Amino acid sequence: MTTDGTPSIRALERGIKVLRALGGLKVASLRALHAETGLPKPTLLRILHTLEQGGLAWRSIYDGHWRHTADWAPPTGNSTAYGRLVEVAAPHLVALQRNALWPSDLLVHRDHAMELAESSRRLSGLALNPRYHVGYRVDLFLSAPGRAWLAFCSEAEREAEFAHFAAAPPANARSAAVFRNEIDDILDQTRERGYAVRDSAFGGSELPMEGFDDGLDAIAVPVACSAGVHAAINLVWPRRYELRAKIVDAHLHELQATAARIAQAFDATRSS
Repeated sequence: MTTDGTPSIRALERGIKVLRALGGLKVASLRALHAETGLPKPTLLRILHTLEQGGLAWRSIYDGHWRHTADWAPPTGNSTAYGRLVEVAAPHLVALQRNALWPSDLLVHRDHAMELAESSRRLSGLALNPRYHVGYRVDLFLSAPGRAWLAFCSEAEREAEFAHFAAAPPANARSAAVFRNEIDDILDQTRERGYAVRDSAFGGSELPMEGFDDGLDAIAVPVACSAGVHAAINLVWPRRYELRAKIVDAHLHELQATAARIAQAFDATRSS
């Protein structure tokens, strides 16, 4: 009941309650939302799916957690743009995984690294890196997404990264060696091929390969939007299968087309 005695709408009240809970939690599992709101899980799911259809909430394909959409959440720096990019990318990553069978990740460039924003790994039978999570940071010089971003970003962005690492060299010895001696040739080769490859001595974390090895290989391409290259997407598979040449032959065009569709969808949200 409102202050003037007009009956309130119970379903809308519950929807507002869930939105407020999402605002406070930022990222929430169904269990967390249930604990926060006290609403039954079936009711919560109906509300969340309604909010998703209305463009107010979305569910990550990687971790299954719920978030505000970028358009609803208050913007902070580039968070709105990046959030919108993740939202539009998700269905394209799902479609790519269904066709290629191997999963993909979307990584955005942020603070001198590539940051995991979305992934279709949970949709595949691929064993997951136990360290991997949304927000996980990946080396610029050794990872395929990092090399894809560096090769196709603006010259000013690339020079800014080089200046940063000249002043603060990478802690990983292999990454530091690549930066000092190999990166220019690697980026030239990446542009010539149209895709980047993972370094053979990269195990998927900030540690040397002997300290941690996820056993994967990858290729990656940039997501080139009208405002620049903000991200990259990859295809990953177990390294022991030695599939790189076959993956390139069978799926590179599809990977590049997926990146183009993501960029196009992202540009459409910015112009609308």
